[in-house]
Amino acid sequence: MLLFCSFSLIDWSELIIKLLAHYGFQYKFIAPGARSSLLARAALLHGNCVVHFDERSLAFAALGVGKASQIQTSKTNASKTKAILIVTSGTAVGNLWPAVMEASLSQTSLILLTADRPYELRDTSANQTLDQVKLFNGYVRWQFDVPPPHHELDADWLASTLAYAAFKASDGPVHLNLMFREPFASYPIPMPKKLVEYVPASTATGFEWSLDWQQKGLFIVAQAMDDESFHLLLQLAQQWSWPILVEVFCHARYQYKHSCVIAYHETICHKTMPFPDANIIIQFGERLISNHLITIMKKVNQYVVVSSSTVRVDPLKAVTTRICVTNVQSLLKFWFKTLRPTTKPQWLSWWQHLNFCVGYKLRQYFAQEIKLSEPGVLRMCFQYAKPLIFVGNSMPIRDANHFVECHHLHDPVHVFANRGVSGIDGNLATSMGVSYALQEPLMCILGDLAFLHDLTSLHLLRQLTKHIWVIVINNQGGGIFELIPNVFNHYFHHHDHFEHVAKQFDFHYYAVNNWYELALHLQNTKGANLIEIQTNQLENATLHKKLTQYTNLFSVSFHSD
Repeated sequence: MLLFCSFSLIDWSELIIKLLAHYGFQYKFIAPGARSSLLARAALLHGNCVVHFDERSLAFAALGVGKASQIQTSKTNASKTKAILIVTSGTAVGNLWPAVMEASLSQTSLILLTADRPYELRDTSANQTLDQVKLFNGYVRWQFDVPPPHHELDADWLASTLAYAAFKASDGPVHLNLMFREPFASYPIPMPKKLVEYVPASTATGFEWSLDWQQKGLFIVAQAMDDESFHLLLQLAQQWSWPILVEVFCHARYQYKHSCVIAYHETICHKTMPFPDANIIIQFGERLISNHLITIMKKVNQYVVVSSSTVRVDPLKAVTTRICVTNVQSLLKFWFKTLRPTTKPQWLSWWQHLNFCVGYKLRQYFAQEIKLSEPGVLRMCFQYAKPLIFVGNSMPIRDANHFVECHHLHDPVHVFANRGVSGIDGNLATSMGVSYALQEPLMCILGDLAFLHDLTSLHLLRQLTKHIWVIVINNQGGGIFELIPNVFNHYFHHHDHFEHVAKQFDFHYYAVNNWYELALHLQNTKGANLIEIQTNQLENATLHKKLTQYTNLFSVSFHSD
């Protein structure tokens, strides 16, 4: 093994950038700073760079690229659609916290490269210095304090360290805290002699089932699933007579007109509905939006989660089995060939009938609706969907999951949201990062508070995306706070409108007052568009109660015979 007596920090930094690019981290998001300048310079030599002064917004944009890595398109290689984030020392690192929390809990790939002072300047009150070691603690998959280059370190050691960092970042953020000494100059080092590749287990087809298959079961799809895997799941659902409950992130909800696909499970599983008990759930993916599914999950005998992640996501403490696979197709093929449950067909028929009835009632109601409403806006936005949709947290994502029409789109659409922490911070920047990585037009649907929280991210528009539709549902302070009206009215209410914001950042602005205007502007073919819709939080709360009553189907009962 060769040792190198002298290192150039520039070459050291360039080697870091090259190796991370080799492991799929092709996109570089850079915040200005002196201590990180050599990392920034190395990154800029290799392209795919975004430079921005606000570390918080920048981090969320990098997060969006990580979310896009879950999608394969004709324009991108998903394995190469990942991001590194480069910032200087001090408070710049603290500004990454919100995006790190979201990346951690949504299991999104992201590598943080934070510059730091060397050992000898720690705990000496040196300028722009704080304790950055383990700053993000339990929110990163791995963290490492990388020493400054010296004669006892070689390129193979650095390559091994970066390979492990990339492997650990496959389902969450990794923090590499890199020390740099002054002066920032020395001799170059050669490339490493070998590169390490980590290959995880690809299938769990050997899993031994110990289940009573004479049961009423449910498939739940909580996240995006590729076409081939979903086709296999459809075959399995037909063979087993199980319904497939699809969340808003599953594109099959909008494109597959198949009787096994149940989109309106939020209404069907509402506590006011007559509901037979399921015995087993097999869920693909982790976090659910639906609150009403909790009623079922607490009662089932077997709750199986199939995921590529090893992270525990079980707030109800109901999961009985976790199958960790990266090759879902092999698992589904194995089940299709080897397992033959004997669920009675009436179980599936009951779900199909209710799904049809709820869908019919919702279409009937919204066809007659005259005034703009928040659930209706979500339905129309998806009707004129762009290839990419980002849905903001709080009410928009709930309304999308609850009310959006199913089986109506001909072209593929991919839905994104920050559901790790479910915060309203950074939603706009994340959406732009998604559009930047996938090179497709994007529709971003936000509430007014989420939009206000992320105004500085509009500065990223020119670098990240050309064609974006930002739909702001403005109920003057957040409709979800209507649950606590006294506090809401006094502290949270505002009278802000966003026409001047649109002009400041070169958006086409449209204040929409009716359904015709909304449909017209959603069909604009290009450019940056800001569509503002005024709603009333009290009317919205009343409408949700009305829709619950309107779609209540007490007359539909389940008969097992």
